[in-house]
Amino acid sequence: MITIKQSDTHIFKNASALIQSAIDKAASCGEELTIERGVYICGTLFLRSNLKMRLEPGAVILGSGRFEDYSADVNLFVDAVDHERGRSLIYADGVENVTISGGGIIDGRGALFPESHPHHGERPFLVRIMNSKKISFENITLKNPAAWTLHLFNCEDVSVKSLFVLSRANANNDGIDIDCCRRCVIDSCTIDSGDDAVCIKSTDDIPCSGITAKNCVITTNWAGFKIGTESVGDISDIVFEDSFIYDCMGCAIKICPTDGASVKNVTIKNIRLKNATGPVFIANGERMRRYQNGRQKAAPSSIENVLIKNLRGSCSDAAGTVYKGAPWGNAKAAVCISGTEKTHIKNVRLESLELLMPGGTENYVPHTIPQLGGEYPEFHLFGTLPAWGVYARFIDGFSAEDMRLSPTAHDCRDVIVTENVTKL
Repeated sequence: MITIKQSDTHIFKNASALIQSAIDKAASCGEELTIERGVYICGTLFLRSNLKMRLEPGAVILGSGRFEDYSADVNLFVDAVDHERGRSLIYADGVENVTISGGGIIDGRGALFPESHPHHGERPFLVRIMNSKKISFENITLKNPAAWTLHLFNCEDVSVKSLFVLSRANANNDGIDIDCCRRCVIDSCTIDSGDDAVCIKSTDDIPCSGITAKNCVITTNWAGFKIGTESVGDISDIVFEDSFIYDCMGCAIKICPTDGASVKNVTIKNIRLKNATGPVFIANGERMRRYQNGRQKAAPSSIENVLIKNLRGSCSDAAGTVYKGAPWGNAKAAVCISGTEKTHIKNVRLESLELLMPGGTENYVPHTIPQLGGEYPEFHLFGTLPAWGVYARFIDGFSAEDMRLSPTAHDCRDVIVTENVTKL
């Protein structure tokens, strides 16, 4: 076993070279690397194949406050909000058999890269793993990233278990991003994020499939569980189950591919909500963005075979929330499922939903509900919907059974409204 111990001083102020050397040695000889209790300030650390690293309780890898300490010798990309990203505190590309565990902390000190910082748009991720196999994170705290917390791209056979994620240092601070990956399990994680908490996406034309997130506790300023928005590669066989979402300000559950992906076979079940806006937004659009490697799909995104079962709890009114200068128009509604006239959603089933909805609309003025085109897909584009419970349109195959919906305040709108729905 290779061990790194705290120096005589309380904080090891320049630990990058020491820890990188230990990572390289441990991986090459097959020994476990143990980092003992202490604070170690680092820039980018590169993981290697066959690394087993244990951060003991009280061990803290602390991100450097110097932007130049984060290597540019990584795979950079332009994200959905047009920022060049990819620099990271912990980084790997093309590795296998990596385990990080032990109860310690990886802290990015993201508040050191505020909007006023000259490199705010390029601020580093906390952990980014690319093109890798057999990756495991267990019993680790990931906190205060400058950008996203844990980004996994084109990885296979991934286990993320018993993580505590605290990600509120800046805007656009996602929790866990599963991007173009296969066979991943997120289990028993606690996530407190400023942006999407668990996000399944595909920034390249590479399939993302076999993803399960379960037994999680989530609170967030935006989506609790989301598929999209970045969605070039097809996404299939996704399960989100046995989890609790509370104080969620940007919709509990979102499925919104807009870049040409086919999204199929999504199961969401046994989810409890408390003070969650939305609570469900399912919509496809035609933004057709390019991301990794410049690849672009020719046909619009589609959604097929979605089951939402045993969704229970209280939903809140998001009135007063402003998104990109516009009011959150769907604040007082609803389970919203909206295909487009060109590309209908297929086969959606709602079963055993027991939701306390905000209601409270006294005067509703009917208007034409727009379809998602090239915009970023959010509720505010639709305005106030004609239903306070469920609004469904442009769907081929839709069923709702055992629905118990109640408004907390009187609402003049209908409970359920369907438009252009076949096989109802």
